Amino acid sequence: MVPRFSLRWLAAAWLLPCCCGIARPETTPTAPPLAAAEQAAFQRAVDRVAASIVRIEPVGLSTARLQTAAEAAPATGPSSGLVVDSDGWVLTTAFAVPDDASEAVILLPPTTAAGDAPPAPVRLVGQVTGRDTNRGLVLLKCTPPAPLPVPRWADAATLRPGQWAIAAGRVWDSTRPSVAVGVLSAVDRAWGRAVQTDAAVSPVNYGGPLIDIRGQVIGILAPLPADTAGMQLGTELYDSGIGFAVPMADLLPLLPRLKQGEELQPGLLGIGYAAADPVNGPAVITTVRANSPAAQAGLRSGDRIETVNGQPVRRIADARHALSPRLAGDAITLVVSRGPETTPETITTQATLVAELPPWRRTMLGIVPTRRAPTRDQQTVPTAVEIGWVWPESPAAKAGLQSGDRIIAAAISSGTEDEPALQPVGTAAELAGLLGGLAAETTVMLERQRGEDRRQVRLQTVLLPSLPPTAVPAQTDFTPPVLVRLEAPELAEPGWAILPDSAADQPLGVLFFFGEPTGPLPKAAATRELARWREAAGGHQVAVVLLGSTDTTRWGRDDLERVGRSLDALASRRPLDPTRIAFAGRGAGGTFAWLAADRFARFVSGVGLLDAMLPSRVAITPAAPDQFRWVLFGDTGSGASETETATSRRQAADRERLRKAGLTVGSLTPGGTAATDLCRWVECLGVL
Repeated sequence: MVPRFSLRWLAAAWLLPCCCGIARPETTPTAPPLAAAEQAAFQRAVDRVAASIVRIEPVGLSTARLQTAAEAAPATGPSSGLVVDSDGWVLTTAFAVPDDASEAVILLPPTTAAGDAPPAPVRLVGQVTGRDTNRGLVLLKCTPPAPLPVPRWADAATLRPGQWAIAAGRVWDSTRPSVAVGVLSAVDRAWGRAVQTDAAVSPVNYGGPLIDIRGQVIGILAPLPADTAGMQLGTELYDSGIGFAVPMADLLPLLPRLKQGEELQPGLLGIGYAAADPVNGPAVITTVRANSPAAQAGLRSGDRIETVNGQPVRRIADARHALSPRLAGDAITLVVSRGPETTPETITTQATLVAELPPWRRTMLGIVPTRRAPTRDQQTVPTAVEIGWVWPESPAAKAGLQSGDRIIAAAISSGTEDEPALQPVGTAAELAGLLGGLAAETTVMLERQRGEDRRQVRLQTVLLPSLPPTAVPAQTDFTPPVLVRLEAPELAEPGWAILPDSAADQPLGVLFFFGEPTGPLPKAAATRELARWREAAGGHQVAVVLLGSTDTTRWGRDDLERVGRSLDALASRRPLDPTRIAFAGRGAGGTFAWLAADRFARFVSGVGLLDAMLPSRVAITPAAPDQFRWVLFGDTGSGASETETATSRRQAADRERLRKAGLTVGSLTPGGTAATDLCRWVECLGVL
C-alpha cells in the first residue's frame, strides 16, 4: 500500500526553497515516482466507476413539464446517485428525494462529444419505486436510451479499516465526478448499518459511491444519524471528517424487494433498557411493550439478552448492532437468561419484527415509591420497594395499599389458569420496568408486606391522569432552601439553584425554569426568585434551577449546552432522582424548555409551558416507555388581548397534536400558584 504521507512530503519539498530564500529553478519540477503512481491509482479507480455515477436533481430544476409536478415537493438541491442495474435502476438517498417526492431528474454523464462541441448530458425522469427508510435510501427507475454501465462491487469480507476509500459524486461538473480521498475508518458503524470513512462526505456526494483503490464500490454514501451524539439527521456530520456509506453487500439482497415497490422499514421489537449508559450498559430488558413482538415472544422485564441470531450480546450496543439493520418482517432468534445470575434459566425464542408498535400511553397503579439513593454498599442488596404515598382514588388506593407498605414481588397476570410466578423486585426501577410497557386494564399481581403481614393483591392499570392530585404529601417542617451558584470550570455564565435541605439518602427532584430571554441572571433577580419558590421547593424536595439566557433577545444553541453542564454541576453537589426531572418556562422560555427537553430526552419526563407554545414545525416523538413525557400547559393571561387569544388557540392545537402522539397532557389550574403546582407535579412524575 502506498504511504499516505507522500503527497504531503512532495508539497513540503517544493515549498522548502521558497521558505529558505533560495531561488526556485525555472524548470518545472517532476513529481516523485511514488506520488505520481499514487495519483494515477486514484484516477484509475474513479475512471472505472465514473460512468455509473449520475446527478440527481429535485423535480422542478430541469424542464417546464417537471416543474408542475414538483410544486408539492420542496427542492433540496442536486445530489448524486449510482447505477445498480443496466435497465435504468439508480440508487440515491432520501436527502435528494424526500418522502413527499415521487420522481426526480436523473442526469446521465455525457459519453461522447461531436467535434469541439461540449458533450450533451442526457436528462431522464426517474420514478420512485422503492424506499429503504432504515438506511435512508431510494431506488429510482428511468428508461435510458441504452443499457447503463454497472460498476463492480467490493467483497465485504476484504474490507479492512485503514484501506484507501474514495468518495465520489456528480454535482459540480457533469463531465467529471467530484473526488475526495481518505481511508476506511471503521466497519459496522451506525448501529451495524454502515462503514465509516474520513473522506469528505457532503450533500453533493450523498448517493454517490464510496470506492476502493481498485474502483470497486464499497457502498452508497448516506447521511446516517449519530444518535448517541445527539445527531438525528445525519447531515450534522457534514464537513466533520466523518462520513458513512451503506455497504453494497447489505443492499444487493434488498434490490429485488425495492424493485417490486416495497417500502422497507426498520424492524421494531418493543423492548427498552434501564441502563444509564445506552452503549456499554448491560443488555437487560427493562420494559416490554404490550402486544409487541417482544411480548408475543414471551420476553419479560429482567431478561438478559445473550444472543441475537447467534451474535453474542454483552452490552446494549451489541444488541442494537444486531437489531438495527433488521427490517420489519424479519424473523429473529433470541437467547435470553432469566432469573438469578447464579442459576439462570436459558430461554430461546423467536420474534417477527414490525414496522410500527401498537400505540402506547402511560399507565399507572398509583404507587409513589419513597425516594432512595442507589446504595454503594455492594453487600447491601435492596429487597423491596417502599411506598412513599398512594395516589388518591387510584387502583393502589382502592386495593388498600398504604404509605410504608413494601412491595417485594410482582407479576403480570396472563389471564389464564397458568399464572406466572411472582418475581422479586428490589428497587423502584425494577418495578417500573415491569409495569412500564403495560396497556390500561392490565391485571398486575403484587406481594406486599406490612409489618409481619404478607399478602397478594390484584390491581388493574389505569391511564395516568392529566393532572396531579391536589392532595400530594409535602413537608411542612423543613430547613429553608438556599441559593447556590452552579459554578463549573466550563460554565462561562453559571446559573442558580434553589436547593432544599434533605437527608443524604434522599435524592432531589429537579425543575429547570426558564423565563423570557433577558441575558444573564444577576444574584438580585435570583434572590427574588428564591422567595417565590422557597415554600414549594422545600415542601416537595425539588431543586429549582434558574438560568439566564446568553443573548438578551433569544434563547439559543449555546444555552442548550449550558443546561446540560448545569445539570452535571447540580448532580455533583446533591443526589438527584432521575425519574423526577422536568423543564418548564414562561413565554419564549417555555418554548425553549421543549427544545431543551428534546435535547435531553433520556432524562426529562415532564415539560411545562406557561403562556407558551411548541416550537414551530417541531416533530413530536410518539410516546414510549423509555421516552415518556408529561406536558402541562398554563395560561396566566386574561385572554383579552389579541396575542393572548392567539396563544390560547395555538396551545389548543398543540395539545391535540401531543395527545395524538400518546403523551399525557394537562393544564395548570387557572389562578393557582405556578411554583406550588409545578413542584407538586415534579413529585408526581415518579408514580408507578
